[in-house]
Amino acid sequence: MNDVAKTESPRFSSGCRRCPSDETFLHGHASMSSGRSSRDPVAHSPLLAACSPAGLYVAAPDGHLVDCNEVLARLLGYGSREEALAAGDLHLGGGAAGTTPPPAGAVEGFLTRRDGSAVRVMRTETVTEARGERLVVGAVVDLSSARCTDDRRRELSEGLGQAQKMEAVGRLAGGIAHDYNNLLAIILNYTSLVIEELDEQSPVQKDLAEIKRAAQRAASLTRQLLTVSRRGLAQPVVLDLRDVVRGMDGALRAAVGGSIDLAIALGPSACRVLADAGQIEQVVMNLALNSRDAMQGGGRLSIETRAVRVGAAGSLRDAHPAVPPGRYARLVVSDTGSGMCDDVRTRAFEPFFTTKPRGKGTGLGLATVYGIVKQWHGHIELASRPGEGTRVEIYLPLSARAASSRRARAGHPRRAAPRPGEGGTVLVTDDEDAVVALASRILGQNGYTTLTARGPREALRVCEAQRGRVDLLLTDVLMPEMSGGELAARLVKLRPDMKVLFMSGYTGDALDGPFAVRPGAAVLGKPFTAESLLRAVRRALEGAA
Repeated sequence: MNDVAKTESPRFSSGCRRCPSDETFLHGHASMSSGRSSRDPVAHSPLLAACSPAGLYVAAPDGHLVDCNEVLARLLGYGSREEALAAGDLHLGGGAAGTTPPPAGAVEGFLTRRDGSAVRVMRTETVTEARGERLVVGAVVDLSSARCTDDRRRELSEGLGQAQKMEAVGRLAGGIAHDYNNLLAIILNYTSLVIEELDEQSPVQKDLAEIKRAAQRAASLTRQLLTVSRRGLAQPVVLDLRDVVRGMDGALRAAVGGSIDLAIALGPSACRVLADAGQIEQVVMNLALNSRDAMQGGGRLSIETRAVRVGAAGSLRDAHPAVPPGRYARLVVSDTGSGMCDDVRTRAFEPFFTTKPRGKGTGLGLATVYGIVKQWHGHIELASRPGEGTRVEIYLPLSARAASSRRARAGHPRRAAPRPGEGGTVLVTDDEDAVVALASRILGQNGYTTLTARGPREALRVCEAQRGRVDLLLTDVLMPEMSGGELAARLVKLRPDMKVLFMSGYTGDALDGPFAVRPGAAVLGKPFTAESLLRAVRRALEGAA
């Protein structure tokens, strides 16, 4: 066998032949006495060869392959040992099995496989004699698999670190989101009320508008933080990933600009997943914008969706070991941009990490993508090299349910506000007095009769004391005395016809447990506006999902 430490790979050519003795290194057989195991080491060679993780072989003095085990046959690209030995073009080369002694110790190099590809191996050889014939016995260890294991270990370590970072951010975001969103709701809505009451020519209008814009930006930042940490509110429906991408075609082309060639490829099979449609749109747009920023001089952006199976024989399992076996909708976004070095790539999903100039990005784009994918039990992989572009692959579990039709926002006439008292009676409760007062004021100005309570205990007393109807309970989810879910469960027992609308900006631990908000319940996200509050109340009263 040629010295594989050289750059030229050892080639296997010419015919192969059997060792003249039936007591070869790998496949000799010896009889065993009844009740006793043979002590002849040749008799045990087949067992040792079968259990060895290394590729074992025997070469004749002229370089012909005499015998090998199954591991070496597979390493060379053959389906079995028999197929490898039957091949007419296997030859171990000149000096290795000839007069030149094999190199001392293990030697690292490359081995050329049947299809012409090269695999890095570690080889060791020794010269022996069997019944007067000189033979070379060797072992080959595939280093690519060992290195794959090291790469996989490193990927798992990186993934664990990423998950820990996200958990830390999630705890921080969840800790502040409840009170922060209450404050933002108060700022946004009272600012809007003042703006409506002031004359349009008032010099204060511009200042109030700036305050409102700043509060809206703060609210958007809070939502991103909660999405990153998988604690944001969501409205899951079964949707076809292809429909989402198809519907974004115009928006994507406008966002990336004319200097970038956008190619969209949609697979033939349905890609139904359970997710929030708005969040999936956010994933696609964030990835597209990230690619656009990496292609300042123009380039090509490709977006592909396809239903795939991971884990079946000959499938994507080997290429994607981090993805559990199953059927997935795969979203691939790739570009021909500047790419990322390893240091940037490993931190790409880290919250607030950005390579953009100050003021040009928050560092939450890819982190938000990561959080959304994980929220829907998906997996995300990023491959990138400097000058070679970036490829992001997302795997979301396929759903067996039919896709839900998304209700069009346009084409539905806006309902006129009910006259005073005709909208129904709403019991409003929150542990923040200002939020109760704000919601009650908005509802009262728009035709609803309101009952107010500071906290769950008072809400129970108010509801028990109310002689007339209570059409709707509007309650916060996170409250110190009891959760909104527990309060709703108690009050619905008293008033079975009463509808419930929850308010929350944080889906933390309070949404778990025996009194958790049930799936499909009406939830109003905080911070709310007057318009979103009125719309949510009307939909809850009408029983709309």
